[in-house]
Amino acid sequence: MIRIGDLGMVAVLIAMMALPLGCAHKPEQELPVGDLYREAQRLAQAGKVDKAAEAFMKVRTYYPGDDLAKESLLALGDLYFTHKDYQSALGSYQEFRLLYPTDPKASYALFRIALCHSKQLLTYDRDQTETINTIRSFENFLKLYPDSPYELEAREKLRDARTLLARNGLYIGKFYLKKNDKKAACKRFQDIRANFSDLGLDKEVDKLIAETCVP
Repeated sequence: MIRIGDLGMVAVLIAMMALPLGCAHKPEQELPVGDLYREAQRLAQAGKVDKAAEAFMKVRTYYPGDDLAKESLLALGDLYFTHKDYQSALGSYQEFRLLYPTDPKASYALFRIALCHSKQLLTYDRDQTETINTIRSFENFLKLYPDSPYELEAREKLRDARTLLARNGLYIGKFYLKKNDKKAACKRFQDIRANFSDLGLDKEVDKLIAETCVP
């Protein structure tokens, strides 16, 4: 038996289903898109991160078809990046790449994605997940946009990340040596020699291989 309270809930659900999906209606008192975007920029420049983010989101929500909606998404990423909230920045840049893959600024978004990963690198004796993400992102960037004005910086950051990963391999190999597991250590050193031979570590690696990889 359906209770009166249940009937009320059903009525609410039906009313919700009748609402148009995917539309955000601009409140009548909201600023025009240009004014709203400039207000967001003013708040960002003043360091009011939360209020600026809210204003940029309003541009995207109330004016999704306007070019400033795209600009707001990038500006939001830059806002978070400037204030060292790299995970939030990463999300904004990734969303831009997903929504506007052919936009001229898609290359900038990918470069900033790679930078977000590089800003979260740990030391060589810690977890290297972000190091791998950094390497993959910069390699992808250089492959897709070899003539980008960010090309030189990307190569420098990529080399730094590869060096960090190589030193992590050395650290693990030396750990195996301390445990007298020369087979495991040898494999680590040989992998470094094969994959990271252009980073200035060859002499150290060759010496370790000569000392470790013996019959």
